Amino acid sequence: MDYIEVKFTNPVELNEIILAFLSDSDYEMFEENEQGMNAYIQQEKYSESDLISLLSAIPNHEKINYEIAVIEGKNWNKEWESNFSPVDINDTVFIRAPFHPANDHYKHEIIIEPKMSFGTGHHPTTTLMIQLMLENNFKNRSVLDMGCGSGILAILASQLGANTILAVDFDQWAYENTIENCERNNAKEIEVLKGNVNAIIGKKFDFILANINRNILLSDTFQYASCLNEHGTLMQSGFLIEDEKLLIENANNFGLNHITSVHKEKWSAMTFQL
Repeated sequence: MDYIEVKFTNPVELNEIILAFLSDSDYEMFEENEQGMNAYIQQEKYSESDLISLLSAIPNHEKINYEIAVIEGKNWNKEWESNFSPVDINDTVFIRAPFHPANDHYKHEIIIEPKMSFGTGHHPTTTLMIQLMLENNFKNRSVLDMGCGSGILAILASQLGANTILAVDFDQWAYENTIENCERNNAKEIEVLKGNVNAIIGKKFDFILANINRNILLSDTFQYASCLNEHGTLMQSGFLIEDEKLLIENANNFGLNHITSVHKEKWSAMTFQL
């Protein structure tokens, strides 16, 4: 079976929005990169007019460009396996796929099936979030992993001792992948919900982890602030270093104080406290 590869060139903060719009259609696989992202759909299901219609509904869609190419049928699982390597973070966290051998050198080992959801630990934003988490005490704390992707941050929170964990994502692939990865890592205390920020209204947490993108963070930080317990901590990533000032000002508007920032390549992650 042949596929159409759609190569998007766009600001990286639009990746999640493009994913949200396309994942409700027949697109089966997504790959993030520094230029934007790639999306794949069976050739017989591809429609240029449908794609144009989907993109036209996205804010700032004029910043999105794309090219298409026909990709000969391939075994996607083997393709993933051949390109997925284990990840070492601070010599403390080891992220691997089920087909990689275990490594008992590390304090934390997380097994992630490399499917179509973001969050395999390879992207700098995930690495930065994990670095921030390792600097905080999660023992017996309540945690929200908002935009959970593969569930990797929720699973680490479980291993760090959190006792109540909610993982939320609007994408069906991410929702299903998180459930599978929680089972794979024996993280029984994690509840997984399919939804957006409305799914957390009325709930309270000691930690909120939000590795999403700049626009969604700007839009939803007010809700994160309202869901934090007193002296609760918000960790945000998924944005460029140049966006820090804007996000700090936005967080300050809702009573959140900027504590620290960490950087990797051109990406940033920040910690705030209520």
